[in-house]
Amino acid sequence: MQSVLLSAIVVFVSTSIDDLVLLILFHSQARTRAQRLSILAGQIGGIGILVGISLLGSYLASRMLEGWVIGLLGFIPIALGIKAMMSKDEEKNESVGEGRKGLLATVTLVTIASGGDNLGIYIPWFATLDESSLLITMLVFLVLILLFWALGYLLANQSHIKNLLSRFSAVLVPVVFLLLGLVILSENGTFAKLASLSGQ
Repeated sequence: MQSVLLSAIVVFVSTSIDDLVLLILFHSQARTRAQRLSILAGQIGGIGILVGISLLGSYLASRMLEGWVIGLLGFIPIALGIKAMMSKDEEKNESVGEGRKGLLATVTLVTIASGGDNLGIYIPWFATLDESSLLITMLVFLVLILLFWALGYLLANQSHIKNLLSRFSAVLVPVVFLLLGLVILSENGTFAKLASLSGQ
């Protein structure tokens, strides 16, 4: 259980650091409690959709493919990590939509759009988890969504922290993606299988 908790925290944080920057930007423009709650609802909705798609993908993969073949999906986060290291930092200028419904839709869509890479991490990782581990993971994700939302609110008016976080994420995200890909390849026996195939 401890390893599942730790893995869930690492996976969420590594794929949501950019979301934290967006949350800071959204909170800096929100003026009412209703707008801030809409930001939270949008974040839950966006990540929930990404998780739902990933669960479906991992369900199909785990029933159609052998374990070591599923492990090949570990190359996806590795590729994403390499891509993140090679790409230049791009400034994200997202504005808060007008009205509560507009804000909810804006945050949801931006979360999904900025979380496209999450699918490459979630799908192969979810495929390695059993039902109880998935339940724990969902609970951890929900707690961390609330924590990130609150942290975004606290940091919204501290521009120097926001700038520091932006620079830090450019280094942390690629490294964690690479390590996660290697773990997925290792835990599914893909390295051993590839080594045995090359030795034949």
